[in-house]
Amino acid sequence: MIKIGLIGSVSKEWMGGYNYFKNLLYAINVFSSNELKVFVFLGKKSNPLTKDMFLKYATVIEDSAFDRMSLKWFLIKIEEKIFKTNFILEYILNKYDIQILSHSFITKFKKIKTVNWIPDFQHIHLPEMFSKKELKNRDKTFLNVIKDSDIIIVSSNDAFTDLKTFASRYEAKVKVLQFVSQPVQEYNAMSKNILKTKYGINNDYFYMPNQFWKHKNHLTVFKAINQLRNENINIHLVCSGHLEDYRNKNHIEILKNYIYKNNLDNNIKLLGLIDYEDVFNLIKFSKAVINPSLFEGWSTTVEECKSVGKNMILSDLNVHKEQYPAALFFNKNKKDSLVEVLRNYKEDDIDNNRELLNDRTKEFAEKYITIVKSVI
Repeated sequence: MIKIGLIGSVSKEWMGGYNYFKNLLYAINVFSSNELKVFVFLGKKSNPLTKDMFLKYATVIEDSAFDRMSLKWFLIKIEEKIFKTNFILEYILNKYDIQILSHSFITKFKKIKTVNWIPDFQHIHLPEMFSKKELKNRDKTFLNVIKDSDIIIVSSNDAFTDLKTFASRYEAKVKVLQFVSQPVQEYNAMSKNILKTKYGINNDYFYMPNQFWKHKNHLTVFKAINQLRNENINIHLVCSGHLEDYRNKNHIEILKNYIYKNNLDNNIKLLGLIDYEDVFNLIKFSKAVINPSLFEGWSTTVEECKSVGKNMILSDLNVHKEQYPAALFFNKNKKDSLVEVLRNYKEDDIDNNRELLNDRTKEFAEKYITIVKSVI
């Protein structure tokens, strides 16, 4: 049995990361056939809900080394910066006979192998979303991780193409692993009326469960709804996600001001961060889910909709077309393109024959198992 370590550094600011780990661990737990044993390392101050999630699928190890700003954490950072080694962290992992550290973005161990995941290369395509310092740091960090890891995982063929451009010397160590999202057990538990009452939704609606980051492109959707409202066509949109963009601090206010100045309060509802169970139920009862993003690695939102056979309206990214070819697409940079899709939308526009979720999940698990076996 191969012992795998994961460092459970996830947060509400990046729910995609939280859900990625949850779905990976679920797939391993169901389909690994006792080939893998997973340990998740958490700080002693970790969110109890995060700990409970990991406990469902793995052995959880709590250590202050994984608490930001703790003494152990500082020592690890100092060692890594000055000596370019990870002896302290490796000592902790060795106590549990960890053979592979996966998805950690950490390298330079003496004996432990590393399998690292790069979600996307957004900074190459949208450099205007980053400061010069962030761009420099991303280039340096990504290249070092790619160079020093035993295996690099990317989530799409589109991301693999980017990696070959970014670090062509290392493409031989890259594996494409397309993750699969699991609907929550409560997906079929809540009625439409109860859900709409809970969130004050009065009309049939389109749904956007994206984080409120600038590159998620909410404003294009808001502008399309405004244009249609001016044509006496009322589109209703529900949005959920953490109401903060750490790179663009004023972005949320820009969105709220647009709604206010154009009197769109009755058309657009911002829910903020909600229970994950309710995300799936809002998907279920929506007319369709919209993802207008300017960039994606492999969209969690798209995976969630595929897993429950939900219609989608997507920006025309190559990765969206790779991920969900049955969707409706619009030009991500042109409001009028989305206006036409929404104006003519019929819920039977998309062949939403649900892909066999069990088969897709099994393939996800088996590919991951094959990847980790290849480095032992």
